[in-house]
Formats: sequence, C-alpha cells, structure tokens
Amino acid sequence: MSSYGLGRRQFLTTAIGVAAWTQVSGNAVAAPQLKQAARGNSVRVWLTDVSADKWVAGQSDVLFKAKRTANPLTIKIDDSVKYQKVQGFGAAMTDSSAWLIDKLSTAERTKLMKKLFDPSKGIGLSLLRSPMGATDFNASGNYSYNDMPAGQTDPTLSNFSIQHDAPYIIPALQQALSLNPSIKIMANPWSPPGWMKTSDSMIGGTLKSEYTSALANYFVKFIEAYDEAGVPISYISPQNEPMGTPTWPGMFLSAYQESELIQEIGKAFEANGISTKILAWDHNWDVPSYPETIFSDPAVSKYTAGTGWHIYSGNPNYQTLVHNDYPSKETYITEATGGIWQDSKQTAFSEALGTWIINGTRNWANGVMLWNIALDPDMGPLNSDTDGIPMLRGLLTIDPANGRVSHNVDYYALAHASKFVKPGARRIYSNTFGEGSIENVAFQNPDGSKVLIAYNSGSEAKTFSVADGTHSFDYTLNAGDAVTFTYSGPEQSGRAPAAIKVSDPTHDFTFKSTSGPVTVTYDPALLPYQNAIRTGNKLVTYSLPIGASVETTGRALSRSKWTATASAQADWGVATNAIDGDINTRWSLGHGPTSGDWFQIDLGSPTSFNKIVLDTGVNNSFDYVTKYQIYVSNDGADWGSAIANGSGGIGKVAVTLPTRTARYIRIVSAAASGFWWAIGDINVYGSSRGTSSIAAPTAVPKGLQMKTWTSKEGSQVTVVFNGTADSKSFRISTDGSYTYTLPSGTSAMFTTKKLSSFPAPVFSGLTPNQGIPRSKFTISGSGFGDAQGLGTVYFGSSYAEIDSWSDTSISAYVPKGLPSGKVTVSVKGTSGVDAGGSLFDVMELGPALPRTGWTATASDTSQGDAPGNMLDGDSGNRYSSGTGQYDGLWIQVDMGQTQTFNKIVLDAGGSIDDYARSTDVSVSTDGTEWTKVYSVADGQRVQLVSFPTQTARYIKVVNTGNVARSWWSVAEFNVYN
Repeated sequence: MSSYGLGRRQFLTTAIGVAAWTQVSGNAVAAPQLKQAARGNSVRVWLTDVSADKWVAGQSDVLFKAKRTANPLTIKIDDSVKYQKVQGFGAAMTDSSAWLIDKLSTAERTKLMKKLFDPSKGIGLSLLRSPMGATDFNASGNYSYNDMPAGQTDPTLSNFSIQHDAPYIIPALQQALSLNPSIKIMANPWSPPGWMKTSDSMIGGTLKSEYTSALANYFVKFIEAYDEAGVPISYISPQNEPMGTPTWPGMFLSAYQESELIQEIGKAFEANGISTKILAWDHNWDVPSYPETIFSDPAVSKYTAGTGWHIYSGNPNYQTLVHNDYPSKETYITEATGGIWQDSKQTAFSEALGTWIINGTRNWANGVMLWNIALDPDMGPLNSDTDGIPMLRGLLTIDPANGRVSHNVDYYALAHASKFVKPGARRIYSNTFGEGSIENVAFQNPDGSKVLIAYNSGSEAKTFSVADGTHSFDYTLNAGDAVTFTYSGPEQSGRAPAAIKVSDPTHDFTFKSTSGPVTVTYDPALLPYQNAIRTGNKLVTYSLPIGASVETTGRALSRSKWTATASAQADWGVATNAIDGDINTRWSLGHGPTSGDWFQIDLGSPTSFNKIVLDTGVNNSFDYVTKYQIYVSNDGADWGSAIANGSGGIGKVAVTLPTRTARYIRIVSAAASGFWWAIGDINVYGSSRGTSSIAAPTAVPKGLQMKTWTSKEGSQVTVVFNGTADSKSFRISTDGSYTYTLPSGTSAMFTTKKLSSFPAPVFSGLTPNQGIPRSKFTISGSGFGDAQGLGTVYFGSSYAEIDSWSDTSISAYVPKGLPSGKVTVSVKGTSGVDAGGSLFDVMELGPALPRTGWTATASDTSQGDAPGNMLDGDSGNRYSSGTGQYDGLWIQVDMGQTQTFNKIVLDAGGSIDDYARSTDVSVSTDGTEWTKVYSVADGQRVQLVSFPTQTARYIKVVNTGNVARSWWSVAEFNVYN
C-alpha cells in the first residue's frame, strides 16, 4: 500500500457520493469467449461506453480495406517492430480478497474464479500478487510466518510456518492456477517478522543488519513451502514500499540496505536451486535512482531481474527512463488501485486503462498488477491491529452477508487487456497521440493474432484510422470510451502502405547484447528528466544512469575561503554544515522543497570550475533535490539564466558544466518534493585545462555501439550502448577534457539542439497584476517551451515558485518575503532566452487582528490535525479535514467578541494540494444567522478574500466543490481590517 506521493492514504471515506460509482451494476464480461477473428480482413471489436454502462461489449466486426489514409489521427501498426514480452495482467490475492472469496458458496466461488482466471470463459488474469504475511488488508490482525513473543528471536527460523495461509489463501491460488496454468505469482512482505527489525514489531522500523541472512532464508523457506503446496512463486521483491513506514505493517529500507539484502537472497536462492526472480524497489514511479542504485552494483545486479513500480506519485515515463538506462531489466507495475479520491467512474476507468495499462505497457511494462481483487462494501476487511483506512476499491465488491458480487470499473479496464493479450505476447509498434486524444497500445500474441487497445481521453468524439501494411479501417470513438480490436490479418495487396503520413516524435535504437537485442527509445517527453547544459550556441541534454559518470580535468577546490547560505535552514542543519568536510553533518532546508528554494556557495573570489558534486550521505539518501537548476554570478545579485538543469537522485548528484569563472554558485530547486532537501557534503572541481564542454560523441572505442538520428525538428540524437562485460569510457568533448564512463549493460543518450531553433519567447501579459506573497498568478505569451528547462520567472532578483509551465502559459506563486510595492516580473524561456516582463504590485495587508481567545471548529477533522491548529501561529501545524473535499464541508472561527474586518487569508502552508478550490464566506454576530459576503470560484494555496467591511463575531467558510482526491487543510487563518 502507498504511504507516499498521491497519498491514497490521505483520504478517509466520506458519505458524500462514494457508493454511487464504486460498483458497476450488471454482469461481468460475458463468460462465453467471443470467437477469434478469422484470418482475412475482419476485425473483432469490444467497446466500453462508461456513460452508457456498457462494458467490454462485443460489437459488429469492422473490415480492413486496401485503401490509403491521410487521416492525421492514423494509428500505424507494424509487427516487424517488437518490444517487450508481456507476462500478463492481474491483481493481488490479499488476505482480505481470499477470505471474501472463501465466504461464497462452492458453486458461486467456482463461477467467480472462472470469470477472473479462465482464459476461455473469463477475462484470463495471468499475474497474481500474494503478500507474504500481514498487510493493511487482512481479515484478522498482524502476522508473519515466524512470529515470536516480544523480546524473543528465532535466527534459525525453527518456528517458520505458512499455516495461516492454508485455510483460504493457498486454496484460492491453487484454484486460480488450475484454471489458468500460465499464471505467474509475485510475492513480497509488507514486513518481516518483528524481531528482525529495530521496532521489534510488524509496524515501523528498519531491518537489523544482523538478520539480513535470516531474512534471506525466510524467503527460501516461504518459496519452498508454497512450492510444496503447488503454488510456484515466479517473482519476489524484498520489501513492499521501502520508502515509508505507515501505521500498518511496513519497513523502511534504503537502497543500500536493499542491495545488501538482494545479494543475500540471490546467494540463498543459488544455494537452494531456486529460480524465482527478484524485483527491486516496489514503490513509486518518481524515485528511479533507487532501482538504478541497485542495478549499478554488478554483484547485486546479477541477481536482480528488474523493477516493480507503484503508481501513487510520478508517471509512467519514469519506466522508460530506467529502461533506457538499463535496457535488459524487466519492468512491472506491481500495484495500482482506485479509491474514493477518484471523483467519478470515468476518472477511475481513465486512470486504470489509460494510465496504468496503455501507458504502462507503452513504457515497457512486462505486466500490470492492480491491488485487491476483492473488498467488501465497507472497503475492507482491514487489519484489526492497525489504523487502516477504508478508502480503496477492489476489482470486485463481495458482500459476505449475502454473497452478492459486483464488478467494478477496474475489472473491466483489466479485461480490455487480459482477455485478449495472451501471456508471451509482444508489444509491437503503434504510434499514439497522447493525453487528450486517442491513446493506444498494440500487441501480437504468440499465435500471430494482433490486439489494439485504444482509449479516447479527449473531450469530444474522434474518428481515427488504423493502418496495417497496405490496409486500413476507420473507427469513431466517443469521449471517454475505449475499444479493443483483435484480428489475424489483414491480407496484404500491393506495396503502397496504407498510412500516408504518420507523426511520431519518438525513435527506437536497437543494439546487440549478450542476452539478445535491446531497444532504447528516444522520446522528447523524457528530456525534462535528463541533464541539460547550455554550451555555446547549443543546448545539450544527456542521460546519466546511476553508476555512470562524467570525468573532468582538475581537482576539488579548497573550501577554506568558502561561505554557504540558503533560502532556509533548520536550526540543527545550517548551511555551513555542507562545506565542513564531514558527511555526518548536513545542511537541511527544514521542509520539503518547492521550486525556487536554493542553496548557495560564495567561493571567496572568481574561480574557474566545471563540476559540482552534492552528497546526501547513506543515512539520508532520500533527502536529495528532485530537480535542480544551476546559476552563477560574479556579484551575488545578477544571476541571469540558468546554465544547467537536471534531476537529482539517491547518494551523490554530480553536475557537470561548461568551464565557468564566477564567484557565486546557486543550486535552485525546480520541483516540489515530499522529502526535505539536505546536503551532507558539497565539492566543486576546478578546471586545470581546456575550455571545451560536453558534446555528443562522434566516435566511440571498440566494444561500444553508437547510433544517431535527427528528428524532424532538427534535434540530433546520439545513443551509446555498452554491451560488454566491463565499464567503458569515451570522449564527450573535442579536447578530451570530458570523459563519459558507461557501466556494462547501460546506455547514454545525447540530444543536441541549436538555441536558434527554439522559438523566441514572448511575454504577453500577467494576471492578476497584484497580490500578496505566495499568491498565484499566470503569465501568458508564446515560445516559453513545453517544459521549464533552463527557464525562470523572476520577481526582481527572487525566484518565483513554478506551478505549471507550457509553451503559452506559466502559473507561478509570488515569492514569500517580498516587501510591498511594485516589482518587475520577468521571464526567461526554456532555453534561457529573455521573454520580457511587466510590473506587479506586491500588496501589504498590515497587521492581522490579534487571535487571543479565538476558537475554531469544523464539520470534519483528521486525527491530530485539530481546527485550533490554524490559529496557533505555527504554519508547521495545520487543520485538516481528514476527508476529501465535498460541497458543504466547513470551518468556523469564533473571534470571542464582535470585530470589524474586511479581509481573511486562508494559508494551506506546506500542504500544497490540499486547498479549497471554491468556497462561500459568511459572517454572523450570534453563530446562528449568517450573511454570505463573498464566493471564491478559483481557490489557491494562500487565499486572500476581500469583501465590504463587516462587523461580526463569527466567520464560516463553506467548501462548495467536490475534490475527493484532496483533503482540505488550513495552516493559518488570519483576519485583517
């Protein structure tokens, strides 16, 4: 379960409008299998129309015809271009799911299991995840396979037993395997036995190093016991969601700890003849450096088959990012779930099919597994020993009281793939049109038949063409609808391809390796996650897998005359700690960073340098800057444009630069993060010779493979792959002063674009043109670029926090701490070029009314986040609703006596997404009769509400929106006159 990111754990059940969409009435996908399309030009069609409650319903066949199509929405299918092998689609047989299925009568249980797993009569689920011990979804309390009384240990595992699973979990898995012998099962623990951990409990803590070998043997015993029961385990991961320690079973495990554990498990598997594969990570998309840290150690990588991903923060592009870096590793989405934060069944279906299945497999997933197969109407059973939250939706809802089974939207989303894409299928080439249009993915089954899944994520009906060789057909798909096509043809005639013009910004590079061909994909959507530098008249963007490095000439500079400052710091983590040479002391921002936070070094005098290395240290490995920009200055006031940008990662972050001479260096955060930003040690390397910079290689030594391609937009893409058994180095500068070292089995990608090819950015307007610090504003214009890159929004010399960035619009926040008065807002586009600007009036509200004696109440409250927190003067504390926002949710402040006022400010503090989107503000003298004084239509994190002067004692703010995915949080509530 997720304890980070999207935070499905952040939402509690609300009685408002949940049950209306979590279940879908009617039967499951028709049990009799619709016959496969005959060879020829016939195409079978299965349609989902969410608004009409039509789910994976067979339609009339369509026919391929020998015709050319110039439709700009043409999907070209090419089975000569093959990608990853697909193992299947499925979900988790949790304790709760198995227990609910077991409560059905024998006849109903058999019927249901056939619908789930039978490849002919059901939807043919072929992947199953089986937790090893307790999770937050149990029909009972906590358990492991080797529990001991408090204070006792069992290093030899003499008390190991899987007896807990014997009554209903193992029988469910056995029955699934009997219906579909091709099923592959993945297992992993939420927690090992408590005695192995620092917490001596299934809850919290981390693994004691002395029990690493015991835990490896725990996996061996589990796999052997399950195999003896007739349930073979194909995959394991060492730990579910190792980045968090929730209030249910869980364990923190750093990448370095997991590396050590995987090595021990791998050796134990070898010693016992176990072929089960090991997947690293098993957590969210947006920490790609965790699995790559494991892959970068050859002694560990040889035991690690690939990565397990969860979907609760980040996006599927991270899968391709890691695949490109380590293209021989497998990729699985091992957990995804819907829940009450999804505001409609259309949203739920879109995320399940569009994001997890279509985009998950387009981004190299070998399989996709959702979370609970079944839950009850109360979204349980939940672990009785922990504080689980009833907020998730299973594929099915089973009512144990009457045996009623309902099939939810996630079941049908899976069916669009699992019923038609067979284990062993290969993804094949198809171009797609992205969010807001026709999104799709294509496969070829082992028998040669093809499957195309398409989803219209736009707001209106779209007619698209499907072209395969010399034939094509047209199809119209309404907004929000999905379709699966299956066919075995078409028969080809002539040589003229049906697709006249196909637009595809991506490009594949295929290389030889000892394990067979590997493919690396260029996609411009990946560029914002890579490293970029401006050098001469070019922008060079390059990848740097964990384990790879760029070496420069010169040595680490002396820090004797340095000073360090930062935009903020914790009392115990001052900026000077980062330059004291002791990795065990550190600078800490003191909170999760947002874009615009910064750390700065004064080198003491102008100095030449070409590399900066930030080290978080082993014990604080998650406290890195997620995305960064680098600025330099000679006077500490004029910073100009960023000279480099990139993504941070676990451990050391090395930033290689063109040789620069400057006195000041500033590292600026370019993204928000849930983790604090810290630096244990920072080094800057001087340049002893050469004035060159990073450039794409023009040649590589023997053993390395290099390929190039130029996009229609003029970007020159170079990819180098190391298919040898050892690390290899190659030059990436004309004078040899920069050398790239590439580990075995990894690739490096360089994208070079002339700065003159970027459109000139133009600033057009600013809305509003006045506001208080931390309020939101929008800049309109053109040519800003699709991503921030080297771009900046300045308020004078202060960085604005960027909320969103597109080619024509930038949303940002007024920097905190600005004095009142007019200030120039200026923009630099993604390539660092000036776009212009205008004046903004920073408002001064004056002193807030004293809050002594004030009290606050609310309609809904999260445990520990009481309403009084918004009156305590500490923005680190907050009131939180503990439920998704709904129309009628309210907060109220009693000022103790009648006051005169005309403004209020609601500040969400660090809860950057938990603000009210729309509200009504009312006042009262007696707390009974209310007068509405203002309605907010477009809320923001720091909401200033101005209205005609009022005299009243009570203020009530009523939420008028329905934003189920976000709580409502207020860190500070202030009133002004």
